[in-house]
Amino acid sequence: MNKKNKNGVDTPKKTSPKKKLTKKDLELIISSLEDKQLRLKAEFDNFRKRKESEISSLLKYEGKNFILDFLNVLDNLSRGIDSYKEDEIKKALVLVKEDLIKKLETKDVKPFGKVGDSFDPELHEALTTSSDSKIEDDIIVEVYESGYKYKDLIIRHAKVVVNKK
Repeated sequence: MNKKNKNGVDTPKKTSPKKKLTKKDLELIISSLEDKQLRLKAEFDNFRKRKESEISSLLKYEGKNFILDFLNVLDNLSRGIDSYKEDEIKKALVLVKEDLIKKLETKDVKPFGKVGDSFDPELHEALTTSSDSKIEDDIIVEVYESGYKYKDLIIRHAKVVVNKK
C-alpha cells in the first residue's frame, strides 16, 4: 500500500534500501504528480476567476451604501414637503428634492414605483391593499416610499399600496 507524503502525492511504500524503484513505480509517481499539478492549476484558475468577479462587482456598485444614505435624506425632504403649510418653504424643499434627484440620476440611480404602475413583486413591496372597483387589480394606488435602482441593481424596493377587488 502506498503512503501519501506531505504534498498528498502517493509514494511507493519504502521497503528495504537495497530494492530499486521499477519503471512502473516511477511512471505511477509521475502520473500522480501530473494529476496533482493539473488539479492545482484548475483550482487556481477558479480562484482567480472568482476573485476577479468579486472585485468587478465591488467596483461596479462601489457607491451603493453612499447612495442609500442619500435616499434617507430624500425621504426626509419628501416628508418635509408634505408636512409644511407655508408655500415658500414647500417650494424651496421641492427645488432641493428635484436637484438631488437629478444628481442621483447622473450617477445612474433611477426611481421607480409610481401611482398607476402595475405591481411587480420583484420591484415593489406591498404594504397593504385597497379595494376600489374603479381601478384594475394589481395597480399601485399609493406610494409610501419610492424604489430605486442603481445601475441594474435594485437598492431599495418601493413600498406601495396595491388595489385588489
